[in-house]
Amino acid sequence: MKFVTQYRVFSYVVNYLILTLIVLPCADSCILLLNGWTPLSVYERTGMADAVASGFVMRTFKDVRTDAHTYSAEVKILQIYKGVENFREVTANESLGNIYNISNFGDKKMCYADIDENESYIFFLTVYKERLSAQYDDIFGAAVDFTEENEDEVIQQLGWDFWSSWSSCTASCDVGVQVRRRACQKKKGTCDGSEVDQRQCNTFSCKGTRNVMEIFNIQSLPVGISRDVMRPSSFNITQRANLYSPLSSIFRTGFPIDFSIILTARLPVDSEGYLFTLSDIMGKQRLSIKFGDVTKFEYYDQNDLPGFKSPSFDVSLTNGEWHQVAFSIKGHSIKMYVDCIHVLSKTLSRSEHPSVGVNLMASIGPYFARYGRPFEGQLEQLTIASDPSAAAHQCFIQTGEMIQEPASKDDGDVRPKPTPPSVLRTTTTDKDDHKELATAQALPTEWSSWSSCSTTCGSGQQTRSLYCLNNEISVEECVSGQPETSQSRVCFVRECPELCPEPCLNGGSCGQDGQCHCPSRYYGQRCQFARCRRPCKNGGNCTTSGQCSCPEGFSGRQCGKSVCSPKCRNGGRCVAPGVCSCPFGYTQPICKPFCTKVCHNGGRCVRHNTCKCRKGYTGKDCSKPICKRGCYNGGKCVAPNKCSCPRGYKGRKCQKAVCNPTCQNAGVCIYPYVCRCKPGYYGSYCQEFTCRRSCKNGGKCIGHNKCECLPGYSGKWCQRGKCAKPCQNGGRCRRNKCRCPKGYGGQTCERKGCKYEKFVVPYQKTYRRLQREEFTTQCGPWRWRTCVQTRLRYVTQSKTLYRTSYRCI
Repeated sequence: MKFVTQYRVFSYVVNYLILTLIVLPCADSCILLLNGWTPLSVYERTGMADAVASGFVMRTFKDVRTDAHTYSAEVKILQIYKGVENFREVTANESLGNIYNISNFGDKKMCYADIDENESYIFFLTVYKERLSAQYDDIFGAAVDFTEENEDEVIQQLGWDFWSSWSSCTASCDVGVQVRRRACQKKKGTCDGSEVDQRQCNTFSCKGTRNVMEIFNIQSLPVGISRDVMRPSSFNITQRANLYSPLSSIFRTGFPIDFSIILTARLPVDSEGYLFTLSDIMGKQRLSIKFGDVTKFEYYDQNDLPGFKSPSFDVSLTNGEWHQVAFSIKGHSIKMYVDCIHVLSKTLSRSEHPSVGVNLMASIGPYFARYGRPFEGQLEQLTIASDPSAAAHQCFIQTGEMIQEPASKDDGDVRPKPTPPSVLRTTTTDKDDHKELATAQALPTEWSSWSSCSTTCGSGQQTRSLYCLNNEISVEECVSGQPETSQSRVCFVRECPELCPEPCLNGGSCGQDGQCHCPSRYYGQRCQFARCRRPCKNGGNCTTSGQCSCPEGFSGRQCGKSVCSPKCRNGGRCVAPGVCSCPFGYTQPICKPFCTKVCHNGGRCVRHNTCKCRKGYTGKDCSKPICKRGCYNGGKCVAPNKCSCPRGYKGRKCQKAVCNPTCQNAGVCIYPYVCRCKPGYYGSYCQEFTCRRSCKNGGKCIGHNKCECLPGYSGKWCQRGKCAKPCQNGGRCRRNKCRCPKGYGGQTCERKGCKYEKFVVPYQKTYRRLQREEFTTQCGPWRWRTCVQTRLRYVTQSKTLYRTSYRCI
């Protein structure tokens, strides 16, 4: 009743959402609805959806939209959690595999779920017009990222316990099968789906592949190797094992240029090291797979490319779980396939015709001790294939073929879809020549009727068996490839009388003793507390949500990872809370480098016995200053670009000699106290000089060929006399007299000799004269009338006169 009420509430919300999207503008409607919105959990959405499945998006058709701005996508269904019957309603085409066209996706600004190609999601679906459609019980609610946590919520809602790990693959190549199981924890009825799940594995061809574990003869269990009791096809490898062989025993003609490396392994928690290496005779690893916080594929070709720039993937395999990992190397591209779900691509910048060399040694773990400790962990598969596409076929999920027909609009016809299996499984047919597993039968068979329920009340079990028709031969002989010949399911006859004071939760059942009997993952008086999927370590407590609450100093899903704050540096490992295990040459608490000599002049110790000097200093202990251009003439560098000069030299580089007293008369000091004089000068300091000719008229030699003349004389040698007064108008002084140019005369050529002529010059002359004029004025006894009277006044006038003048011609 509570669930029905909740469903009606959310139906109302969805109807309101659709109405709002119609009325409000497209760009603003979803933003307005998000005000105060709290998203539903995956657990709640699973209960509301008609069908729930995980899938890998192969193509989206975002360029083909409906009037409601939605688009469709081609999705390869990986796992059907709920609503198998809904998938049966969709028209099937078995040649396409588990690939479905799902409609009703859109942009987030319109409150739709927006999905991307080459990504995995959990989809909440319904059937509309005989096709799969995204179902919205919440904003953006039709899809969530495919993660382990989200899948756990789906499984808990459906009543299932967690899936077991995938079993070993039944074949190392040419198609095998993997199986996993789970148990239904529902108190009433049965869970939607199957208890058994299976998938194809290692579907690549055996041709061109090399089983490295067989070549290393691991099956003979040499020293340091034992079989895993819980997984007989895998091997426990300790550090005592020596697993190596020449590359020629794997590939006689040399290692392939393009290839695949396929492996299945379980690595210790928080470990790091090398899983597989190829080393040359010089002690250098040419190819290696390194695991730790990240996974790195190291590759060195004949030109050492890409070398230290080899690609690393942000994937950690060191969580104590089994992982199926494959690398595909083709040209300048490398792909990493992780657990049949994630595909990561990066660039491998190697040479045009790369080669890792010849005379190599292949080994599990490092061949040379300088690369670290030997490998330790569990290994089930290590295969090298000369086909780079083999990596994509380690698990069936990675090998789905894409539909090539054009997509139709969401409201149009839907192309045929494949029918899913009758029970919940992930087996698919990827190519026509692959075997159909799990249901392929050589002769007709049938299942027997279900047995009676094992209990008279509450949850029990029923079983049934597979048998050949007419009982002609045994069931083992008539069934081909079937992993099981019997099945079981949960049954429920009636409610047991409630003897417990309060109802049991989380699938718990009330026993005759009046106490709740809880499923394996729950405990408490009412089964109200969840057990963590894996036990919490280091004093961690399992919370009611099934998660570990770690004490201070520990982290991780199981509290198995120590925390050091600040973090360990320089390759140190945190081995206990606040305790770093440091490599040689580094000291605790955070693995700072240690230098036996003090780093001077502000230098820092950056590695063991390695100082990083400040600018301007060098040397092992940074005690030696650097003068970029050196110090000349025996000078010594005492500070960055600063020289201490010996006696007799100076300058920044001691390049200048010193003379005391200084060199005179433009002499140059070339050695301490040695001057180089200009021509005509001599003496220790160039203080002496000579005149080539004697100075005339009492002149005195005062410098090289330089005379000082008496007053009245000039010239280089004082050979010219001077005039008492300077000559004018271009006159020149000769022997104390001025020699005047033509037309001038006088002692200083101040007079000019002229020939005069007459000429008339006009000029103006002014004078004053009296002049009579009339004017009007008021007159009479009372000045009431106007009279005209006369008066005299002076007026200035001028006239032109001429005079005679002379000019020089």
